[in-house]
Amino acid sequence: MTPDATITRPLTLRDVAEQSKSIDEFGLNLRDWQHEIQRSGVHSRKAMGLRLNTEPPLLAEKFELGDVADAYLAAYAEWLSDSARIPRPNWCRQRKRCADKPWFASPDTKSLLVKSPASFRQRNLFTVPEAVFTPRRGRPPVSAEQKRVKAVLRQREYRARIRQLVSEARQQAADRDRLSSVGATAPED
Repeated sequence: MTPDATITRPLTLRDVAEQSKSIDEFGLNLRDWQHEIQRSGVHSRKAMGLRLNTEPPLLAEKFELGDVADAYLAAYAEWLSDSARIPRPNWCRQRKRCADKPWFASPDTKSLLVKSPASFRQRNLFTVPEAVFTPRRGRPPVSAEQKRVKAVLRQREYRARIRQLVSEARQQAADRDRLSSVGATAPED
């Protein structure tokens, strides 16, 4: 690697697939993507949906066990979507995103048959995925510029309400003055 080369972590599952040239690279890229999700502050459902929705290219023809990688991406995206309570990406429904033969992440096949989530089992994958997304309660973080713009708008609305109240108060005072001047000059019976 040259000193000028920069390493960028994948931001989406599509990036994971595009940067993978073997099943080993796929595993490393997937792990980098998981770290990116955990460390970059992806805590809103909307942000997580954006990371999952772009369809990754198929890897079955690209390298050995590419069908496992294709199935894993679909199962993981579906499982994370369900965990985050966001809609599943449409690309997860493709029939070609299923492993040709059963694949077990460890030799403990009996345990994996029981513990593997349904989105993995239905694609012939038996593993326990890592939960990388935890939605935070409250408002999502906003930039200083967004806060400034919102404050300007809020100040304009406040000033408009104050002008309206002052205008109504002046109108009421003018109406009272007119009524009192009419009452003072009214003829007696």
